[in-house]
Amino acid sequence: MKEELENGRKKSLTDKKVSGRRWKIFLTIFCAGVIALIGGAGILFKEELKITGSIRPVIEEKNIYYMEVEGDYHFEEFLALGGASSDREVSAFLTNCISKGFYQVEVTNEGPACSTISALDSEGSHVFGRNFDWGNSVPIIVRCMPEDGYASISTCDFQNITESPDVLPKDFMVKMLAIASVYVPMDGINEAGLCVADLEVNEGGMIETDTEKPDLTITTAIRLLLNKAATVEEAVELLGQYDIHASGGISHHLAICDATGASVSVEFVKGEMIVVDTNYITNFNLANGDITAGGESAKERYELLESIYKEKNGVLTDEEIKDALCRVSKKEGEWTTQWSIVYRQDTQTVGYYFDGEYQDGISFQVVD
Repeated sequence: MKEELENGRKKSLTDKKVSGRRWKIFLTIFCAGVIALIGGAGILFKEELKITGSIRPVIEEKNIYYMEVEGDYHFEEFLALGGASSDREVSAFLTNCISKGFYQVEVTNEGPACSTISALDSEGSHVFGRNFDWGNSVPIIVRCMPEDGYASISTCDFQNITESPDVLPKDFMVKMLAIASVYVPMDGINEAGLCVADLEVNEGGMIETDTEKPDLTITTAIRLLLNKAATVEEAVELLGQYDIHASGGISHHLAICDATGASVSVEFVKGEMIVVDTNYITNFNLANGDITAGGESAKERYELLESIYKEKNGVLTDEEIKDALCRVSKKEGEWTTQWSIVYRQDTQTVGYYFDGEYQDGISFQVVD
């Protein structure tokens, strides 16, 4: 199984290089036509133009971008229509919203291999850390401010939309595609203090469920929680109202924690949603009780996070959270730490660190 996963990942990166060339051809053919269309229909694309106008590089030499969305960008409409049970269905919905049906927006959800840790500091304030381990990511930091929901900061890997690390949201046409990032968060924090992160489970694909409940993919489930949940309890209740679907045969679980210090792993095992209390998570389902199931790296990272947490009796500062992330970061090999986030509840600050480098970072306030 592990060999199959590695082969699949290698094939995925090769396919992305090919896809990058295809995207250049795609953009060349369609860019002039769509720009002309939008130029003559500014009112029709008013919302999209405002979002694309907010996209800017924050660390240009590292290809890291920022995007701002006022409102929920049709997410309530998405939920009202029953959500989506696959990336293809999300793509179809976004194509209609973003391009008004004039070109296709693709969305995928490749599986990250990551680590998270949640704790309280000595003042009782919540702190949270997360490493996103993958390859050649193009992070887009998304500030979303829904009218009827919680403001949030989330992170999208733009490769999940373009399928190539070479396609960057610099030109107008690509910025239009970047709007889909709202629906593809890998992690995020909202103004109520809820933190959510997607982690790959190296134990095969999630079993598909098909009940009378509406549907959500993993990333649209994260968007739901960031918009609507203030606590772990509310998040679990919301997730229980949907059939949750994975992508590409890759299994996932969600690290969810809140301002009170409540922290869980929400896992999807044999068609059931299982909630496990935990303050540290890597790449295996804790419900199964087998810490070797995710492979040696996942086991080592889990044991190290466990030892750090227990040594401090569950009381860690944001600097100690950052140090823990540094110690479990992956700096060599094909899959390395692309970004890390450190959240401080007392200041509502999200600190970002990139490429496994923790000396200098950039910070964002969840609410200005």
